[in-house]
Amino acid sequence: MTSHPRTASLLGEWKGEEELFATAWTAAGAAQGSIVVRPGPDGIHLDYAEIRDGGRLDAHAVVAGAGFWWFDSYGFVPEAPGTAEWDGETLVLDRRSDRGRTVMRLRADAGRLALELDTAVPAGADLAPLVRGAYSRVG
Repeated sequence: MTSHPRTASLLGEWKGEEELFATAWTAAGAAQGSIVVRPGPDGIHLDYAEIRDGGRLDAHAVVAGAGFWWFDSYGFVPEAPGTAEWDGETLVLDRRSDRGRTVMRLRADAGRLALELDTAVPAGADLAPLVRGAYSRVG
């Protein structure tokens, strides 16, 4: 996956603003986000941090081949890998568990990175926005 030009466009360090949507667990608001994407074996490693009033979320993701694993400071261990696939120029990371479903879309274009994170609870429900982020490349 790292040899593909679309993957190469995601590599680097990104910082930006995020819009957070209300859920059953959190209130709507704004956050500062940072994403670091590095090459990994047959894919990429992604480190993510979200800082908002009253909290911080840290996460590490591994994308290898068509598999996707997400580990975060909330402490849930992935039960099974999610999927990683390209939809045009957008990397789509989709994971499901007993707690629900999340779909993350990442797209780099002209020195900007866009992130869309949607969630569904339960996993079969309609997806709803969770996070929208716009980031600029650092360095």
